[in-house]
Amino acid sequence: MTAVAKPKVAIVYTHFPHYRAAVFAALSGSHAYHFDLYYDSRGVSETIMTGPRGAHHHNLQLRRFRKMMWQAGALGLAWRREHAAVIFLGNPFILSTWIATVLARLRGKPVLFWTHGWLSREAWPKRALRNSFYRLADALLLYGQRAKDLGIAQGFAPARLHVIGNSLDYDMQRKTRAAILSCPDTDPRRAPLERPFFLSVARLIGTVRLDMAIAAMAHLPHGTALVLVGDGPERPALQAQAQRLGVDVRFMGAIYDEDQLAQLFMATRAVVSPGKVGLLAMHALAYGAPVITHDDLDRQMPEVEAIEAGQTGAFFRFGDVADLAQQMAGFLDQSAAQRAASRARAIATIEQGYTPEMQVRAITSALDTSLQRAT
Repeated sequence: MTAVAKPKVAIVYTHFPHYRAAVFAALSGSHAYHFDLYYDSRGVSETIMTGPRGAHHHNLQLRRFRKMMWQAGALGLAWRREHAAVIFLGNPFILSTWIATVLARLRGKPVLFWTHGWLSREAWPKRALRNSFYRLADALLLYGQRAKDLGIAQGFAPARLHVIGNSLDYDMQRKTRAAILSCPDTDPRRAPLERPFFLSVARLIGTVRLDMAIAAMAHLPHGTALVLVGDGPERPALQAQAQRLGVDVRFMGAIYDEDQLAQLFMATRAVVSPGKVGLLAMHALAYGAPVITHDDLDRQMPEVEAIEAGQTGAFFRFGDVADLAQQMAGFLDQSAAQRAASRARAIATIEQGYTPEMQVRAITSALDTSLQRAT
């Protein structure tokens, strides 16, 4: 019996960020669809590593004009009959996507936008632009439930809004976690620091608000440390602040080795993200580390939805250093049994809702619905 060819779907990104490698690989292994990935192989930022090229990966040149972008090849790709559907990165500043979406829909092909969606209640000009752009697509692939709720409030049909979550390479993280847990308790991999510590993994830039984490350390018991993994222009100012306050802050620099990061995540009392939290939440929870961040959801990223107060993390009042310190202190006071329960809950959160396989299932379901509607 001749095998039925899988429908071909084009996924058009600006670039291939390394943190998308696992979900792109899972899409390439789909039994339901043949996915072709199109992006500029040069990348778009020196701070974001480019993922490894694989089968069915194609180069699509990106041109920048300040904030605006243009992908000339996207127009021809949208018009050709090769693909049954197209998934575009849902960024309204990619001007070519506006035209390519219209061309694809003229061909009778469903178009889906892979996007954060609505993060906050926006003012009229920005809201009007975003909503006009989103209405070009047949469906939106959203990272979180709050984005869907905000979209429904804007008048979008719930059936066209699909929550797909976000993910990192959980299979690799699970294996790394198991390898560390198999080591004896006396192995330094199990306890990379000699004292209780909090952890942040981020670029050292102003919007991350690590100055708040350092200020909060002054309210915590002596003998507690803050470990900062990352580098950036704010490092000298943060080092000067830590020295002025006399608090123990360890500046580790940028670390890309997953084994080293895993050791820190698994030993920390909690990960602290005083600014908005994104994929760092996925990274931390996969190793059982609770996450502390602020409570203003209009200034947050969708990944904040994975954090449950009192279970997998905590929320402090936005901009309140004293409240941040209080939330951090709560993790210093936990018993070993409480920490174990929190770790188990964090890992279960990832396994139940934030893996590449679950993302692929959600994307496949959205494609099924869009293609059925198109016929």
